[in-house]
Amino acid sequence: MVSFIFHVLFFGLIAGVLRTRFPLDLGLFIFFTNDGMTEWALRKIGIRLVPGSLGETFVNAFVWGSGVSILFTHWKDAAPKWLVPFVLVDAPWFAIVGMAVGCALLKAISTTVVRRVLPWFGIKIAPDSRAWTIAYGVVGFAILGLVLLALSYAPG
Repeated sequence: MVSFIFHVLFFGLIAGVLRTRFPLDLGLFIFFTNDGMTEWALRKIGIRLVPGSLGETFVNAFVWGSGVSILFTHWKDAAPKWLVPFVLVDAPWFAIVGMAVGCALLKAISTTVVRRVLPWFGIKIAPDSRAWTIAYGVVGFAILGLVLLALSYAPG
């Protein structure tokens, strides 16, 4: 509860100074899509997510994708012109679920590569360290780049 009040006060102050609702909406998005908030809400209704599992990743990606969809729908008139073609305004739920599954798979593959493949090459990284986060991010972006590269050369 205290975290929510701090988010509203901080982003509300910025929104008041700039005289726009944009920072307040962004602050609420950051608060509600926080992994800790999602886990807390699920625990309150009796659901426990297994840490590091594909289910946890899917739920977090689904919450984030839903939040982005709602946020962009709310901001669609205020979005910059260059961003409008990429925004999934009023996206159907199957598109949001598809994005969540894609994010979950990307995270699972990246985690597997960092945890199991890098040690084959003599690179051992302690989990939850800064080096783990950097390697995980680099591997994730590399896999995403390879997927986009493969899609750009796909016939059709």
